[in-house]
Amino acid sequence: MKQTKRPLREAVYNSNIFIVILAIALLYSTIKVGKELTRRWQINREIANLSEELSKAQGKKDQLQDLIDYLKTDKYVEEQARLQLNLSKSGEKRVDLSGDNQVIALATEQEDLANWQKWFNYFFK
Repeated sequence: MKQTKRPLREAVYNSNIFIVILAIALLYSTIKVGKELTRRWQINREIANLSEELSKAQGKKDQLQDLIDYLKTDKYVEEQARLQLNLSKSGEKRVDLSGDNQVIALATEQEDLANWQKWFNYFFK
């Protein structure tokens, strides 16, 4: 039999070494693509988390801005003047319904009683 010379290209493509090199290159590129996909997925997840935090922070900012706007109104100033400074508008009469006088009267009334009477009143009245 006559041996024919195969071209060099065909000899290289059909060699086992070339197939092993191609398999290694394929495995390497598959690993690299997998790592890149994992990294992109993590980045997208982090972007989603940061976007959620941003929207929450924006909501808090809006609430605080609404509170600041309310604190600047005359209605708030008037309300605080009534509550903290006991002020009222001209022509208004203030009525104290807190009942602090009754507590003081009960306390002095209780001091005159004997100890057993205080306990009896505590449990049965």
